Amino acid sequence: MKKLLIIIIAVVFWIGAPAVAGASVTFESGAKRVALIELFTSEGCSSCPAADEWLAALAGDPGLWTRFVPIALHVDYWDHLGWTDPFAAQEYSDRQRRYSREWGKDTIYTPGLVRDGKEWRTWRRDGAPQLSSDRAAGRFSVTVDAEMVRAVFEPSGGPSSQMKVYVAVLGFGLASEVTRGENAGRTLEHDFVVLGLTDRKMDFDDGRHTAAFGLPPAGCAEAGRYAIAAWVSSARDAAPLQAAGGWLVGGNELTENKKTEEGGMSDKVTRTDEEWRELLTADQYHVTREKGTERAFTGDYWDLKDEGLYLCVACGQSLFTSETKYESGSGWPSFWQPVNAGHVEEESDDSLGMVRTEVMCGRCGAHLGHVFNDGPRPTGMRYCINSASLKFVKQAGDGKDDEGKDKK
Repeated sequence: MKKLLIIIIAVVFWIGAPAVAGASVTFESGAKRVALIELFTSEGCSSCPAADEWLAALAGDPGLWTRFVPIALHVDYWDHLGWTDPFAAQEYSDRQRRYSREWGKDTIYTPGLVRDGKEWRTWRRDGAPQLSSDRAAGRFSVTVDAEMVRAVFEPSGGPSSQMKVYVAVLGFGLASEVTRGENAGRTLEHDFVVLGLTDRKMDFDDGRHTAAFGLPPAGCAEAGRYAIAAWVSSARDAAPLQAAGGWLVGGNELTENKKTEEGGMSDKVTRTDEEWRELLTADQYHVTREKGTERAFTGDYWDLKDEGLYLCVACGQSLFTSETKYESGSGWPSFWQPVNAGHVEEESDDSLGMVRTEVMCGRCGAHLGHVFNDGPRPTGMRYCINSASLKFVKQAGDGKDDEGKDKK
């Protein structure tokens, strides 16, 4: 990331006032709760543009930043339908899945609205929050100084359990000319798009929760306008407790000209061997980190017929979809194509006295299995994958209307 110009004289801006990129600027909430509105959306979903437009209209609402902080998180689980959303990231899909688990559900959909950590199906009818919450949450401030962020949270009820702070760089005036998928032929415009997101655990010191860390990179998209959104949550769940945000003037220095060969953002996951052992079961570790192979016809997914998405068990990267899964008779889950060519990596494997092509997760390097050229049409390939390297997520359609009825 290019260095931001450091202004010697620090200037503090209150909520709603624009901040100059490069100056020290503080965004603060009051003591009352500021709502966090999260839209989970995708350029691959034909029902999403209406929700994107609804969210964009909040930029003109007088309650912006003082009563509510909106963000748009583009998910990647519709990319396999033919159009790769340039603003999507696996971690945003994972956040939506975490909410779904916390609500006791096993499906996710777009467009999906969440308000203060709760599913919000009546967003069209309710509109933007018009009154400040009567609930005292505590004072929260985020100071951005050059490339550093300092967050301070003073809960109204005194220090609580371990806290996490999230900071997102938002982009406005973004557009895509979609050529494939459900929105083919349309030009989609976006505001409040999360271009970069980071989180940190907060320390407790002198009666306050605090954290200091680097500003998240804003990927490759150059927006017409930028803003900062931040919120705090208990480390135990995803629901926000307090939020703050505000405009940045300028901000071209926030973007990076760093892309993968496939055109997406690079988000490699690296962990120590000890961390992998703590994260994975013994079987998962043996397969993904030691390049082991489970016995045929013993894995959880070799004969699974449910519709959904297969993720890397180690890092959550989307790998395969049920639409490309087929019965190969091998005793291992078999697919004729990955979700995205950039989500897997291949290299020659000459172990066991033969030459094969190993398949690995493109995000964390986990061993998945091998690929052979004896598969069905249209690719003729057979991705023979270990169940232990996968995590299956059952998926719903693309949302329901305000009354909870299917839209499609």
